[in-house]
Amino acid sequence: MQAVGQFIATVGWLGLALIVSELGATLIYELGQWVSFRLIGARVVQWAGFRYQLTRRDGHWRFSHPMCTYPNLVAMPPADAHKFNHAVYCFGGGLFSLITVVMSLVTLGQFKLSFNLWLLAFIIWIWTNTLKIGQLLPMNIHGRPTAAKDFQTARESDAAMTAAYVTAVATALKAQTGSVADLDAAMIVMPRGGGNQNYFVVRQAYLTLAWGLQHGLSTPDLLAGLARLEPSFNTLPPADLAKYLDATIYWNLLANRTEPQIVGWYQDTGVKQVLQRYEPLANFKLQAVYNWRVANQPALALTQVERGLKLAKRSRDVTEVAWLQALKVMIETA
Repeated sequence: MQAVGQFIATVGWLGLALIVSELGATLIYELGQWVSFRLIGARVVQWAGFRYQLTRRDGHWRFSHPMCTYPNLVAMPPADAHKFNHAVYCFGGGLFSLITVVMSLVTLGQFKLSFNLWLLAFIIWIWTNTLKIGQLLPMNIHGRPTAAKDFQTARESDAAMTAAYVTAVATALKAQTGSVADLDAAMIVMPRGGGNQNYFVVRQAYLTLAWGLQHGLSTPDLLAGLARLEPSFNTLPPADLAKYLDATIYWNLLANRTEPQIVGWYQDTGVKQVLQRYEPLANFKLQAVYNWRVANQPALALTQVERGLKLAKRSRDVTEVAWLQALKVMIETA
């Protein structure tokens, strides 16, 4: 009890109200996601919290502590793509948050209002849930698009909607296995007419690259497909931009393509900040390949590979482990 008292004295009652409200609103939001996933036949395979997550692997729930995550659920969509209701998939959590806000406002109206500490705490609770309705708090802080933005982007074309389904399946598969290698090859065909500034299509292009590399397809051909998109950096959410930049820079440098544009992207301060924030794990192999190919410092590159391997194994990212090990062998045998 003394520790609790010290904590409250440190953060204050309003700070405690904010922390409890955020945790409670997150649980309500994730409950809404779970209900919506079940309604469309999707199966939850991962519960992610603040730097902690539970993942269903081989029929059992496994605990892990990745480098970075944000509160959300990952679900495997139904096998029949026609049963994939993207609106329910996007807005289930926000709907539960909306119901919570309405019920909270109705409850607030039943009491005689007087300005005191409890009223402030209740206002914080309502405001936190209001932010959750549009995923404003967790998504904007983490540079990821809101549910409304996802829904709007997927509706832009049939190709975008297809990419939304395929990348959702791939996300769930990678959560379970650490790789997308087992994804049905029929899903890898790049959609046509999707728009080179649609971030769902960019996601599928990155997925095509990852799947192709894991199946031994030609790296130059895969890079040509990724480069064909030429997405506008101003239209991509930072999290998607980081994946695109990491893939483009890393695989070109690995292929010893050290053109000024590629090196310039790596050296750009803004690009480095985006990569360090949104792709901290993948950034180890990117730094390593740059120090090997461009800076001619293989010893430093190997040190960065080892650090990346340690964290990739802790995160159970099979794909990253395989790529880092392959890079290590190439540096040591060069």
